[in-house]
Amino acid sequence: MKTPRRLPLRQKPTPATDQNEALRMIGAVLANVSVITGLLVAFGWKRSETHARALGIESNVLGMSTADYVLRSMRPVFTLLAVVVVAGLLWLWLEPRLRPAVKSRNLRVLALSWLTLPLVVVGLGYVWPVVSFYVFPLAVGGGIMLSCYVIQLRGRPAWDWRKVRLFAVAAGVLSLFWAALNYAQVDGQRLADEFVASEAPAVTIYSQERMHITAPGVREDPLDGDRSRYRYRYSGLRLLENTGGKYFLVSDGWTRNSGVVVVLRDDASTRLELSR
Repeated sequence: MKTPRRLPLRQKPTPATDQNEALRMIGAVLANVSVITGLLVAFGWKRSETHARALGIESNVLGMSTADYVLRSMRPVFTLLAVVVVAGLLWLWLEPRLRPAVKSRNLRVLALSWLTLPLVVVGLGYVWPVVSFYVFPLAVGGGIMLSCYVIQLRGRPAWDWRKVRLFAVAAGVLSLFWAALNYAQVDGQRLADEFVASEAPAVTIYSQERMHITAPGVREDPLDGDRSRYRYRYSGLRLLENTGGKYFLVSDGWTRNSGVVVVLRDDASTRLELSR
């Protein structure tokens, strides 16, 4: 008579296993091309909109394409992602040391991280307002994820932890987009402030025909048409943007309250000289 074979018992997932699975989910999200592309486009659009509005024009006038948004966003977005990756590596080092204290209920207050972390960042805003504006969305997402982790270690058998992990990862992704938009808003305002401070390149236009640019501060100088390909020269302009085959220029007399934006097509009838 054969002895019945005993089936192996199904092992109960440990917190470490759940954590590794959650980390794999987060890594898969960050490695997703669509998520990275979405971050780049969202950042580029928000920065361009903030920049344009601060200068008194609408962003749709610039006619920027998705490729323009992506190319202008690569450096700052990857800086933001680098911060997130460093925070993840720090968590991998800290978590084994934190787990015993959480299990022994010495750090049960961490279950309220979804509330305490954002409040701490808001308090820091009175000292470092710009940094607080950057970090607040990450504090919200990180606080939710930390609260879910602590509650799981303390044991809630009635909860569906797979759904909880999905919720925590979704909160983290949304906070990442939120932080990117805040970062873009500050960066767009910085670009506008630099432009107001006359740090934009000066532009001189050489044209075959008279362009009748009447913006304040612009000077028109006739040239000798017999000896030159161009008949008119315009100075006193600064470069605002170059996109969609067009140059967007403003005059030296431009202010936030009043000013003229000159739109110039990039064609063979004109020549532009840019200088500091």
